[in-house]
Amino acid sequence: MSDNRPGTAEVLLGLASAAGIDIDINVEDEGINIELPGADLGFRHSFVNGPMARRARQSTQALLRACTNRQRNIRSVLDLTAGWGADSLTLAAHGQQVTMLEQNSLLCAILACSLERLALDERGHEIARRLTLTKANARDFLQDLDAGQDFDCIYLDPMFPAHKSGAKPGREMQILQTLTGNTDIESCFELSLQKARRRVVVKRPLKAPAFGESRPDMVYREKSIRLDVYLTR
Repeated sequence: MSDNRPGTAEVLLGLASAAGIDIDINVEDEGINIELPGADLGFRHSFVNGPMARRARQSTQALLRACTNRQRNIRSVLDLTAGWGADSLTLAAHGQQVTMLEQNSLLCAILACSLERLALDERGHEIARRLTLTKANARDFLQDLDAGQDFDCIYLDPMFPAHKSGAKPGREMQILQTLTGNTDIESCFELSLQKARRRVVVKRPLKAPAFGESRPDMVYREKSIRLDVYLTR
C-alpha cells in the first residue's frame, strides 16, 4: 500500500533531483523502495521488516560485543556514519540509546521516513524511542561536542574501498556509495578518541590494516568484517 500522506515521496524525489541523482522512490506503509534505474540497482529500506529488521534482532553480532563491556555501562552510542542506519537499528534493538548522524540530505530524509514508520509499529516503537536522527557533518558535530553531550561509545563505519578481487558489495551498499562518500574520516577518528567517554569502535574489512596510527585494544571478528575497539578511559 502506498503512503497517503502528501509530499513524502515528492520530498525525497525533490532532494534527489536537487543533488542530480537519477533515482526512483516509492514510499509504502512499512518501507521505502529505492531504485537506481541507470545502474539496475534497487532494494527496500525498512526498519520494520525485511533483512535489516531481522538482522537487528540477532544477538550474536560482533557489533554488539564491540559496543558494550563487562560493566554494562555503555549506554549511549554516537553513530558518526549512519548510512542506511542498519548498525544503529541493531544497537537500539538491544537497549542502547543511539544518535545517528547523516549529512546527506536525501539519506537523512529516507532514515527519517523509516524511523517514523518504526515508531508507529507495535513491536518497534520502543526501539524507535532509543534512536535519534541528526542531520550534521560528523567532524563539525564532534568539534562542537561539549562535556554535557558525552557519548559512552563513538562508532565509525567508513565505506570500504573496492576489493582487490573486483567483487561488488551488496546492492544497498552500491547505492549508498552512489549517493554519498566518506569525508574527513581520519580527522573524525582522531576527534572521536578525544571525545568518547569509554571507547571508539571502527568497522573494517577483515584483512585491512588498522585505522589510523593507534593500535586497537580489542578486535571482534565476523566472516568478512572486524570491529576494532579503542579504549578511551
